[in-house]
Amino acid sequence: MTNENNNLKIETVKLENDNEVSLCPERGGIITSLKFQGKEVLYMEEDTFINTSVSVHGGIPILFPNAGPVENPNFPSLKEHGFARTSSVWKSEKHQTGFKETLEPEEKNLESYPYKFIFSFEGKFEENNSFTITEKVQNLEEAKSLPLSLGLHPYFKVPKEEKANIKFNFEGGKFVEEQISLWSNGEYICIDNPKTKNSSAILEIQIPGTGTLVIDASAQYKKIWVWSQPEKDFICIEPMMRDKGGLINDPELVPAGETYSLQVNYSLK
Repeated sequence: MTNENNNLKIETVKLENDNEVSLCPERGGIITSLKFQGKEVLYMEEDTFINTSVSVHGGIPILFPNAGPVENPNFPSLKEHGFARTSSVWKSEKHQTGFKETLEPEEKNLESYPYKFIFSFEGKFEENNSFTITEKVQNLEEAKSLPLSLGLHPYFKVPKEEKANIKFNFEGGKFVEEQISLWSNGEYICIDNPKTKNSSAILEIQIPGTGTLVIDASAQYKKIWVWSQPEKDFICIEPMMRDKGGLINDPELVPAGETYSLQVNYSLK
């Protein structure tokens, strides 16, 4: 992806084995590209990346503090999928195998989410060529818990005519395959993360044109959302802490002064 038509800076970390990750801190901290030994696994609609007035369709958007819409007077004006994905004030630092980004509260968001926090988002390649994302939320409040229902919204490449041939090899995967008429036409479906029942469970997804994508999402991501759009060459397989409405109905409450951490690991066979 290029960014010749705008001033958004894309930062890239490339290893000798052609593992490569790119990100844009000022565009919501989004991961714009992820390559395993030179092979791109992510989808990106460049026009939505360039147009900062719309949501990016592609890459790995970061959903914080909520995933999905919020309709509750306790969180006035808190937008669908939160504010992290539209923030331009992420701070970033690169290292030899990846990067770390951090986000702190902005004045304009304190009415919709009145909590002091530090949210860190780190990505790094492991020695086995996999890629790990670690999310940490530090509650800086002195006396109140911080509610949380975050998630990741990765867009993976798949030719639109091949979506029916994707194989979901994990508990609940058969259900996903049977529901293709829903998720391939813009209506998300939600399943339990198999990890919540089996600590060794992983998600294996055979994606035509890409290979076998392996997702190892920690049990704190209780749900997996699946979604796509007709005539688009992507599928979203999204590790989420809760189903829609989770920030209101079933939030994770991070005690004052404590840090909450969760991880997801990606690899390609």
